[in-house]
Amino acid sequence: MNIKKRFILQYIRQLLFIGVLLFVLFLGTFTLSIVKLERLDQQLDSIQPSLPVLTDSITHHDGKIQFDPKLLAEVREQGGWLQVIDKAGETIAAYHTPADVPERYTPGELMSYWKAEKDFPYGLYAWIQELDGQTYTLLYGVKNDIAMLKKNLLQQVTWRAGKIEVNESFKQQLNDIHGWIELLDGNGKVLGGYGQRGEAPDHYSLQDLMLRNQYPERYGMQSFTVYDSAAGSTWVIHAPLSTTVASWVNGDTYKEDITVFFWRSAALLVMILILFLLLALWYGHRFGTPILHMIDWLHSLAKGELREPTSPNSNGMPLSRKQSGHLKERFRVHAELIESLAHLTETLQKNEHIRKQLEITREDWIAGVSHDLKTPLSSIMGYAHLMESRTYEWSQAEIREFAAIMREKSTYMDEMINDLTLTYRLKNDAFAFEFIPTDMNEFIDQTIQKWKQHPQFANVPIHYKASEAPITYPIDARYFRRALENLLANAALHNPEGTWINVSIVKNNVSQFVIQIQDNGVGIDKKTKELLFERYYRGTNTDELIQGTGLGMAISKQLVIQHRGQIEIESQLGTGTTISLVFSTTRE
Repeated sequence: MNIKKRFILQYIRQLLFIGVLLFVLFLGTFTLSIVKLERLDQQLDSIQPSLPVLTDSITHHDGKIQFDPKLLAEVREQGGWLQVIDKAGETIAAYHTPADVPERYTPGELMSYWKAEKDFPYGLYAWIQELDGQTYTLLYGVKNDIAMLKKNLLQQVTWRAGKIEVNESFKQQLNDIHGWIELLDGNGKVLGGYGQRGEAPDHYSLQDLMLRNQYPERYGMQSFTVYDSAAGSTWVIHAPLSTTVASWVNGDTYKEDITVFFWRSAALLVMILILFLLLALWYGHRFGTPILHMIDWLHSLAKGELREPTSPNSNGMPLSRKQSGHLKERFRVHAELIESLAHLTETLQKNEHIRKQLEITREDWIAGVSHDLKTPLSSIMGYAHLMESRTYEWSQAEIREFAAIMREKSTYMDEMINDLTLTYRLKNDAFAFEFIPTDMNEFIDQTIQKWKQHPQFANVPIHYKASEAPITYPIDARYFRRALENLLANAALHNPEGTWINVSIVKNNVSQFVIQIQDNGVGIDKKTKELLFERYYRGTNTDELIQGTGLGMAISKQLVIQHRGQIEIESQLGTGTTISLVFSTTRE
C-alpha cells in the first residue's frame, strides 16, 4: 500500500472513531434526557394530568369499581389517595384513603375543601367524566402541610418587640417544607420574617399577594396569607414549589428538567470541546512528531550533519526507531518517507566519503602530475642548456640523441595535456562524435593488433575471441579505439610480467552485446575498484613506479557512456579482473 492510500485510510479511520465517539456521547445525553422526561411524565401522570387516565382505567367487576394496579402503585408512591364519588356525593370506591377523609360530601362541603375555603389537611384535584352511562368524580388527594401550618399559624407565632417568635412544633413543621413566614403591616410592608427567606420583596401590594397566590409557578413558590383582624396585620407563609404537589401541577418540575437538560447539553458541549482538544493534542503528537522529526532530519542534512537526529538518553538510537531497530508505531504511517530519508542519508554519507577520498586523491594526483610534468620538462631544459653551451661543440650524433630525448619527453607531456583536455570536454559534453556503423568483430581485432605493435606491449600474452554472430554498431572509431587501448594498457601495466589477457565479444541476445577484457593478474581491492574510474586516481598493484595522468580509466568510462554503453568491473585479489562493456543495439 502506497503512502497516499495509507494516509487516507489513517485519517478516515480516525475521523470515524471521532464520529462514533461523539455519536455515543450525544446518544447517551439524549437517552438520559428522554429518561428524565419520561420519569417526569410518569410523575405528572400520577397527579392531575393523569386523572383522566385513572378514570378511563375504572372497570366494573362483580359490582365493584377497580383501577389499573400500575396506576394505583404510582399514586401510592406519590403519597396520595383516591376516591370515586357519585352524583350524590357518596364514595363508591376508594384507595389508600386516610381515616380523616370523609366518605360522603355535600356539594357545598366538597367545594369548600377543593377551593381551600375550609381547612382541610389535603390538597384536592378532581376530574369529572361520564363512563358507561354514569357520571363519576375522581378525587385525588395528597397531604397539604402548608394548609396545616395556615390553620395553626396565629396560635403558633407571635410578634413581640419587633421580632417573630415561633414555638418548636411550628418551627419543625416549617423546616420540613423548607418554608418561611413574613409579617406585613396594613400597607403591605414587611415588618419581619422567620426562616431562610428566599427572593421576596420588602413590600407587597394587593396585586402581588393575589398573583402569588393564583400563579405560584411564576415565582417558583407558593404563598398563603392569614389575616390577623385583631392586629390588622397579615401573615404570609412561603414554600418552594418543588416541595409541594403543586410543583408538578404548575409545571415547576418541567422548568427544573429543562434546566437539567440545558446543563447536560452544556456539559456535552464542554465534553466535545475537551475531546477535540485531546484529539488535537493526540493528532499533534502522533502525526506532528514524525513530520517535525523529518523536518529536523532535513535541516541536519542541509547543515552537513549526515545522520538521523537521535532522542535524548537513547544511546544514539534514532528518534524514529525502537531499541530493536523497528519503526515506532506513530512513524509507521510515514514508513516510505522515513526509508527514503534513510536511503538519502546513506547515499550522502557514501558520497561524502567518496568526495573526501577524491579530495585526497586529487591532491595526490596534482602532486603526481606536477612531478610527471616537471621531470620531462627538467630533462628538456637540461638538454637545451647543454646544446646552448659554447664550452663544448656537440657532434651531430649527440645532437640527434638530445633531440630524440627532448621529442620523447615533449610527446609525453603533450599526451598528458591532451588527456586533461579530453576528460574535461567529455565531462562537460563539449565534444562532437562521428558515429559510423562498424563491424565490431573486425574493429576489435584490428585494435588489438595495432596495440601489440607498441614496443611496451609487444610481449604481452593476449588472446581474442570474436563473436560467432555478426555485430554491427555505430561508433566513433578513433575514440572507441582509445577506450579499448586504455583498458588493455591498464591490464598490462598494473599486473606482473607474463599476465595473460583475454578479449572476447559476445552477443547475449538480439539487442545486446558485451565486450570483455579479462586478465589473470593480481586483482584489485575494494577501494581501488570503487575509485578505478574516477578522475585523478592512479592505482597500482605493483611496487613499480607507474607514470601517467590517472585519467585513462576515467576517459575510457566516459567514452563508453558516450557510445551508449555501460562499464562494469569484477575483481578479487589473487584471481584477476574482468571488465565488461555492455551495449544495446536498440538505440533510444
